[in-house]
Amino acid sequence: SPARLDVQAARFTGSFVPAASGEYRLALEAAGGAPLSADTVRLPVRLVADSAPRIDVPVPGADTIAPLSLQLPLVLDARDDHGLSSIVLESRRISRLGLVDSARREPVQVPAGATDQAILGYTLDLNRRGLLPGDTVRYRAIVLDNSPARQAGRSREYVLRLPTMSEVRAAERQASEAVGGRLDSLASASRDLERQTDDLSRERPRSAEGRGERKAEALQFEDAKRAGAVAQRQQELVRQAAELKQSLEALRKSAEAAGLGDTAWQRQLAEIGAELERALSPELRERLQDLQQALKSLDAARTQEALQRLAEKQQELREALERSRELFRRAALEGDLANLRDESRDLANDQREWNQQVMTADSVRAAAAERALNHRADSLASALDRVARALTPEQQQRLQDARTGARQAGREMQQAADASGQGRRDRAQQRGRQAEQSLAPLADQLQRQRTALQQEWRQEVEAALDQALAETSRLAERQLAVQEQLRSGQEPGSSLRAEQGAIEEGVQRLLEQMRETAGRNALVSPEIGAALGGAQEQMQRTREAIANAFPNVREGAEQAGGAVDALNMAAYQLVRARGDVSGSQSGSGLAEAMERMAELAKQQGGLGREGAGLLPMAGGAGIQEQLRRLGERQRALAEELKKLSAGGQLPGAGELSQEAEDLSKRLESGRIDRRIVERQERLFRRMLDAGRTLQGREEDENKERRSTPGSDTNVHLPPALRAKLAGDDDRLRVPTWEELQQLSPEDRRLVVDYFRRLSEQGSTR
Repeated sequence: SPARLDVQAARFTGSFVPAASGEYRLALEAAGGAPLSADTVRLPVRLVADSAPRIDVPVPGADTIAPLSLQLPLVLDARDDHGLSSIVLESRRISRLGLVDSARREPVQVPAGATDQAILGYTLDLNRRGLLPGDTVRYRAIVLDNSPARQAGRSREYVLRLPTMSEVRAAERQASEAVGGRLDSLASASRDLERQTDDLSRERPRSAEGRGERKAEALQFEDAKRAGAVAQRQQELVRQAAELKQSLEALRKSAEAAGLGDTAWQRQLAEIGAELERALSPELRERLQDLQQALKSLDAARTQEALQRLAEKQQELREALERSRELFRRAALEGDLANLRDESRDLANDQREWNQQVMTADSVRAAAAERALNHRADSLASALDRVARALTPEQQQRLQDARTGARQAGREMQQAADASGQGRRDRAQQRGRQAEQSLAPLADQLQRQRTALQQEWRQEVEAALDQALAETSRLAERQLAVQEQLRSGQEPGSSLRAEQGAIEEGVQRLLEQMRETAGRNALVSPEIGAALGGAQEQMQRTREAIANAFPNVREGAEQAGGAVDALNMAAYQLVRARGDVSGSQSGSGLAEAMERMAELAKQQGGLGREGAGLLPMAGGAGIQEQLRRLGERQRALAEELKKLSAGGQLPGAGELSQEAEDLSKRLESGRIDRRIVERQERLFRRMLDAGRTLQGREEDENKERRSTPGSDTNVHLPPALRAKLAGDDDRLRVPTWEELQQLSPEDRRLVVDYFRRLSEQGSTR
């Protein structure tokens, strides 16, 4: 049908919508109806339909296995000539039994403004969706364009499979090996860099005397170039350590999200992360920045001083990395043995189910299932071989039965699979039962190996602590003799200076021994090394005070007394550490080091609930006394956190104690509002995070409890009463350091030595 245009004098305007492709004619007529021209204007029009928008998922771009964190990063590539209107991600869960859940649609934010193409990043979070090992998730992206019809484009549907528990455990072992390798590399690089920095800081600045100005400038440039290389390597090392810390935290969260029953892996990641946090101290970054500023100013003296100060912090970094590496090695072995114990138990159960179903199942499918079990058995044997390489020959011998059993089970599974594939079901079931019998004792064997390994490590650390205690007491006695001789007013001779130097060397050897021991068990506090370092520093001051031509005897006596006190402090901490190690259950001491924090977190949770209960009564009469009592309890908890911080048992306890103390002040002043209650809740969460990985499975408070009647053969006594009646109560209360501070240094040494002797007698029973 024709479309009429508006005419105004000699002009015309208008529009029309072509309905189809073809040739359209423009007909012009005069007012009287006569045509204005013999030639008709022809307008060829070709209509092209609007294409639907396109969207792809280039990352991952294929079917894959879900990561342990259940958070899959995606990259979406969408385009359309009309512009993009909206993008959604559609996903649905399919259980391993074939049940399909309803689709879930999650919107993806599109950049503001009309755009014809967008490359967007998005993370598909599968947590809290009830996923179980073996389930699958199908997902695709849908995009709508900006046309009036709002056409839709869809990507292909991708399949995301959740790994089985066996695959999760294998991924854990691989992650453990990767983290261990990175820790080894970092420790080695830190050791080399520390040596290079120390050598460079000891070199004297090159003199320009007697040389040409041009030659002097060349030497200064070489010095600056070498120092700049040190700064660059140190900055790179700090970056790698920070990345490793982030990787450890990500792996810890991944293991937690995977729902692994054993928490050894999570505990070791938390402890190593704390060690790296201590290694990457703000002081190290400040020393590095000072060196960079000195290099910019080309100040030789300032550069050398900055190198010397940086070398001191590099030593602390290297020691922290080496301690982290050894702690990780031991804790990883504990975790691997628990991991393989669970894997062998699950494998035996799966083999038992296969044996029950093989007589009625399809032969081809049964053979494929048995080959999958055979592959798991081979992986188990290979993992046991890798664990054995990290053990001593004697420990390897104890693990030999488990390794032999895993390999034997693998061979029998292969024969069962072959027999099932040939249709010989009786023989397949017979071989399957033999494989089950080979797997049955593996879990108990691995658990016994793990327990024995933990006990050996505890005994090793206890022996080292006993030796350190005896040496510390002996050095304290010798240092006390030096102090008494200086107090007597006698002129210090060469023999006294030599004795002081010998004591100082003994403390240095003891310090090196404790650094090595601290890497074997997390319950050995780093504060022991700090106390020994303080004693060594005061001994050096004593030696310097009496080594002058006019010796300062009074100053030397005071510094010698301070050294005695520092050695007493170290001995006291050694006694406490020995008691903690002997009473621990894990060989690496990671669980017990954080158990106290978990208890305090529960107390903080109760305080938070009480604060929330008082919130509606804020400003009312009679609430001041309740807030004051609540503040006192909050302050008591802050004091407990301070003790944890002072003992060096848990990193970050000092910061938590400050927050708890600030909350106690506000509560004691009668203040309560929503912000204070929220701070209490955040403090509870932070404390719970510090101890959550050790709680394991909590008992169900709603579970029905049943009692059993007593009998002559079923007599239960409280543990404390049983120990008193049996006369074997070795756990004596060691006085706190606050109580010891009320005594003189000499008396403190006697008290600490007394408890040291008691601990030695208890260990020989």
